[in-house]
Amino acid sequence: MPKIPLNLQWLRSSWTVFFGALVGIYIGLYDTQYLSIVAPLGQFYLDVLTMCILPILLTAISLSIGRLLKQANSQWLLLRLSLVFFACLLGASTLGALAGAIFTPGSQLDTESLKAIGQIIQDFSNADLVVDLHTPYEAPPEQSMLQAFLFSLVPANIFSALSHGYTVKVLFFALLFGFAIGAIRQQASDHLCLSFEGIYAAFTKIVQWMMYLFPFGLCGLLASTLSKIGGEALVAMIKFVPVVILAFISWFLIVYALMCWRLKHWVMPFTALKEPMTISLGTANTMASLPSALKSMHEQFGYDKQSVDLLIPLTFNLCRIGPTLYFALATMFVIQIYNVDLTFGVFMVVVLGSLLAGTATAGSSGVSMLTMLSLVSGPLGLPLDAVLILFVVVDPIIAPFRVMAIVHSACAIVTWVLPKPAHPMQTPLVSTH
Repeated sequence: MPKIPLNLQWLRSSWTVFFGALVGIYIGLYDTQYLSIVAPLGQFYLDVLTMCILPILLTAISLSIGRLLKQANSQWLLLRLSLVFFACLLGASTLGALAGAIFTPGSQLDTESLKAIGQIIQDFSNADLVVDLHTPYEAPPEQSMLQAFLFSLVPANIFSALSHGYTVKVLFFALLFGFAIGAIRQQASDHLCLSFEGIYAAFTKIVQWMMYLFPFGLCGLLASTLSKIGGEALVAMIKFVPVVILAFISWFLIVYALMCWRLKHWVMPFTALKEPMTISLGTANTMASLPSALKSMHEQFGYDKQSVDLLIPLTFNLCRIGPTLYFALATMFVIQIYNVDLTFGVFMVVVLGSLLAGTATAGSSGVSMLTMLSLVSGPLGLPLDAVLILFVVVDPIIAPFRVMAIVHSACAIVTWVLPKPAHPMQTPLVSTH
């Protein structure tokens, strides 16, 4: 297998990524003559990542569920895991919606910011779309959300769903196929798992290679985006970004407190998870944090290696805490931009829709992940395509916190689902006197 020369490791440095972002911002805002050079790099980077999303989604989820069902205690573990997953996702979406409702990042914007956002939305929308941010937005005729969701859930042809990028359909197929793998005889299941593991590893390796191109891709994406919208939108989103970061920090503190309460120790979890947290913030890539998270949960916390190797990848792919929280807050921002009345029904659609949309991001990351916001905005009749570019602009700032929420929550979920480790660790769980 080809290896990246060691002298190219500097491309993955946080300083290199930061420098690439600065160059992209400068080209996009002040020196667009270089746009024709850097913009194709960004599009190429995004296309390659998008190419890998659905194969990783299909194989990772099917493989994890299939292996889970083969374990002796799979029924108990699956039930406990499902309850914890649902509780975490519901808590994250509720926290995001509440943060949006309390801090109202899309309300009380100054006139210049409203004009800038309105012009951006109009430029990126259909020609017959009239945008007026000073009057309430009128949603299209109400439709059955449940009926629309069920019709969009089952793929009539899985290969067609894969080729057209229907993530929700592929997610449903992967879940169902994973249960089928766990139900068939052991020999056939092992063959399928081995094949899926090879496909998963190959596409994951491609993603890891692409991390060396991340500074160039980020530069091109930022330059291309900023050249179209200008710096006014960045000013308008200044109120949104701090609220998002504050919400993620609040979630981190809540999860950390519950994990410490479970383990009866207030220092060790922070020390043990320092490395995976640093990697997640520095790379903004979930899979890049996987090896460190597996090592920490086994060697530092002392959990069984087989259980950790199964639960951490499964949680990374299915319990998408970061996107769920972010989608809820972003939807509240769009609701406030269009002056939609926030009724209890609208609030519940945001909470439940964000839960579904966050789950549907399994296997995806970065800018392409943001398109899943349509699962929340669609039932509310909000034209997401028009304002999606606003979230693309600030995504390089928010993505590291979103990834950190996934990684930290996954490690915490393992401590809540599995029994406390029986053998001693390097650092004791309970302080001795």
